[in-house]
Amino acid sequence: MLLYRAASVVFWIALCLWFSLAVVGGLAAMAIFPAARELPISMQGYEAFLAAEPVMGRQLVAGYLVERVFEVALQPRYVLAAITVAAFVAQLIVAHREKCAESLRRTRIAALACAVAALLVGSVLLVGFRAADKKYRALAGTERFIAEAIATKPFVDAAHENASRAATAEVLALLALAGLTAAAAASTAGGRRA
Repeated sequence: MLLYRAASVVFWIALCLWFSLAVVGGLAAMAIFPAARELPISMQGYEAFLAAEPVMGRQLVAGYLVERVFEVALQPRYVLAAITVAAFVAQLIVAHREKCAESLRRTRIAALACAVAALLVGSVLLVGFRAADKKYRALAGTERFIAEAIATKPFVDAAHENASRAATAEVLALLALAGLTAAAAASTAGGRRA
């Protein structure tokens, strides 16, 4: 019982931290992008782009700031995902005698697998987004290539949309895992009282 409790504590801490880091980029974007629309923003090397395309220029600067949040959060998410999986497996091994419904156990496994898969797929999609965004920024930073930068923006937006879908899937799978784990704990506790 002590090993199960220890695994549960580690699982919940890792899961909550993983979830927090999975949503922090979206929260940063929700705060920074609207603020960028209202501020007189400048960024060295992009003055001509900001003058020619003020709205797109502000989005470029805001995206640059938000990207840093995603970069800082990504590596710890891998570590926390591994810890969450390890603690989950430990729970399953130690608690093989618990009376949690088999279907609930399988659904929890599926939710965890979906969260890990979404994290990995999102990481692959992020590579494509960063490549498109790097090209866009390079073009936007050169005055004579502003038209090409504008033409490149739809590709950046499409790559961003794909990466965002994976991030949303990760967050939803983590929420499902948390809810299912709470339900499993409640059903197990109810089974012990009976």
